Amino acid sequence: MNASRCPQVVLVGALALVSLLACAQRLPATAPTWSPVLELASLAAIPTRFARPFREPVDLIKGDVRSSASNCIALLAARTQGASPADDRDLAIERDEGARCIALQQLSHARGAPAGTLAGFNLGSANAAQLPPTLAVPFGKRDDARAQAAEARGQTLRDYLPDAVVQASGDALVIKGDTWQTRVEVLARGDFDGSGREELLLAAHDKATEGTFESTRLLLVARREDGALTTLRRLQ
Repeated sequence: MNASRCPQVVLVGALALVSLLACAQRLPATAPTWSPVLELASLAAIPTRFARPFREPVDLIKGDVRSSASNCIALLAARTQGASPADDRDLAIERDEGARCIALQQLSHARGAPAGTLAGFNLGSANAAQLPPTLAVPFGKRDDARAQAAEARGQTLRDYLPDAVVQASGDALVIKGDTWQTRVEVLARGDFDGSGREELLLAAHDKATEGTFESTRLLLVARREDGALTTLRRLQ
């Protein structure tokens, strides 16, 4: 329960208890939810989903040693051992599957939480003034650092990149810059960090419009009181 959203209770005894219960009823916790993209039947099915084969294996390399990962278990284990995609094609597949794997991992410990500021939120109807600068495609650590610094100053995507084009694509968004575009979708929503608030797991499918670069990022975001999303962590 978010006490800051409830009226202060100055009564005592039974009347105070009734008031607190009424407040709790106005702020019900909602169970975690997820996108059909994750192909998950229930939270109890996460271990089975983790072991299910990918549509195609991901070729990896570490030094001179080549290997492949065919499911979430193998992919996340290979990452901890320092293996990386063998080429640009495998990078695109590895990051896309990896984002889903991490989302499943996050769902395994997610809790229900009151919707709060996310009540009624639909990503597909969001505009640049509601999006964080970190959704811009970063071509290197310098771009990433610039976007994070802009967000730390309270800027939105509109402030950071006034010329960026934001278009709805169903329940998702497509954001276009000069040489890039990213398609952003919600993979899951719930309390993923134990804060007691509802958050979103956003997958940003990045692509260079000039070249072959494709990748996927996974961001944990929350919504500020002014309606704008703010980045809590980049998970991939």
